[in-house]
Amino acid sequence: MISEKLVEFIHGPVFMALGTRDEKLRPTHTFIAGALVNSDRETITCFVLQSRAEKILGNLENNGRITMTVGHPSHESYQLKGRYVSSRPLEAKDVAIQEIYRTKLLSVFLQYGFPEQLAKPLVLGFRYQPAVGITFRVEEVFLQTPGPGAGEKIA
Repeated sequence: MISEKLVEFIHGPVFMALGTRDEKLRPTHTFIAGALVNSDRETITCFVLQSRAEKILGNLENNGRITMTVGHPSHESYQLKGRYVSSRPLEAKDVAIQEIYRTKLLSVFLQYGFPEQLAKPLVLGFRYQPAVGITFRVEEVFLQTPGPGAGEKIA
């Protein structure tokens, strides 16, 4: 089960990336434009730009392995590893989650001192639609924050 602390962390504002591998162990990665920890607290749905999803989904159909990295500008970060469950087109509520994510991300950029004339185009200019929702079951969580516990598995 995904802890409440991690649920709040994933819901942002954080930078998020998704990674998969092909049959020759070559990685494919993309940025995530919003994510939702589902009510079962065992699965996460990531919103990925459709143009980047084709290769990712091919890898997932081939071996099912997926990893998600989430990091806050403060350097706190986690890696979640799991198994692919499904993919689907986004619904209106998902797009609303993406908008909230973008707003939170812009806010943290401004909080950390990025000039608004740079932060707005960087965050709001980032293409995030059309997108696909990719759901996976979390099997392992690792602390990735630099420091003494980095790389350790979290129970």
